[in-house]
Amino acid sequence: MLIAIHRHAERFYQAHLGGSWVPDYLRNRGFDVDVQRQWRIGYAPNEWRALTRHLRRLGYTDTAIEASGLSRRSTRGMLIDFFRDRAMFPITKRDETTIAFIGRSRDKEPKYLNSPNTPIYTKGRTMFGLHAFTPGTTPVITEGPLDALAITVAGRGHLAGLALCGTSLTPDQVKTLDMAHDLRASGVLVAFDGDRAGRYAAARAYPLLKSAGMAAALVLPTGWDPACVLGDAGANTLSTLLREQVRPLADLVIDAAIEPWQRSLQYPEGRIGALRAAGAAIAAMAPHDVARQVARVAAWLNFDHATVTETTADSVTARLVITDFPVAPTSGGTAARSMERRSDGRPLRGPTP
Repeated sequence: MLIAIHRHAERFYQAHLGGSWVPDYLRNRGFDVDVQRQWRIGYAPNEWRALTRHLRRLGYTDTAIEASGLSRRSTRGMLIDFFRDRAMFPITKRDETTIAFIGRSRDKEPKYLNSPNTPIYTKGRTMFGLHAFTPGTTPVITEGPLDALAITVAGRGHLAGLALCGTSLTPDQVKTLDMAHDLRASGVLVAFDGDRAGRYAAARAYPLLKSAGMAAALVLPTGWDPACVLGDAGANTLSTLLREQVRPLADLVIDAAIEPWQRSLQYPEGRIGALRAAGAAIAAMAPHDVARQVARVAAWLNFDHATVTETTADSVTARLVITDFPVAPTSGGTAARSMERRSDGRPLRGPTP
């Protein structure tokens, strides 16, 4: 029944698209009518009970309508629409069955509103865009539906944009994606916002994606995201960036590890602290990422490769220690320890970032 309710809701939203602000808004952002049709975009009217009344007329009970997540109880106990005055993007299963929606507002917060969890939909288990995902394409994980659309438009059949349905990537979402497409064969690209939060979010996704054959990230300037690039500079520019501004995702992990020490790298304490942080990060990486990151850290912090490798090895050992048994604390490796004394023999300690 909940699937049927969502099917009727999608048709309802699509029927209200033409007279709304959504088509022109999307066209100005670089998404033409064909794209809007392909992604089955609609519009939720700016009324309190438009969809609720429609579903009641179709014979659905208030209990079923509320269970779908498309309506909710007001403070007065009335059943009202969950989405109002929003561009509506269907969230589908692989077979194109709609199970939820993402609503995008024009000028109010929250910018994006997701369907609540229901018996047929859990935010952390699916991704927006699965219905447009075809064999032979490389999946690109984005933060929002417009970014996913932008990637697909600029990817021209080679890249398929998929958006998170929550605030961060989850193991279940990676499993869903891997079932739809062999990530070890295709690799995966992360294209989050170009601000600090976006870079850190991409770095946090690495542990879930490191087993993919190639996990990479699109690195955009601060304040940019894929949808902004498409709308302001066009598909060709975004396509160029997707070729030229892509780095291994592991790079962002190391960048995030060293960044807290950036202001103190001119001091030995800062370099040692950054070395330990980077070594711990490398120790948790997939084997195919280790050599590049050791070289990057050595060049960045002005250590030889052996020092970085030894610090990494110490971190690996620390991760394997069985904590049930007392062990003597280590201070970051022989090479790092040799730097921890000043010329007068007093110990040198790195600051806490």
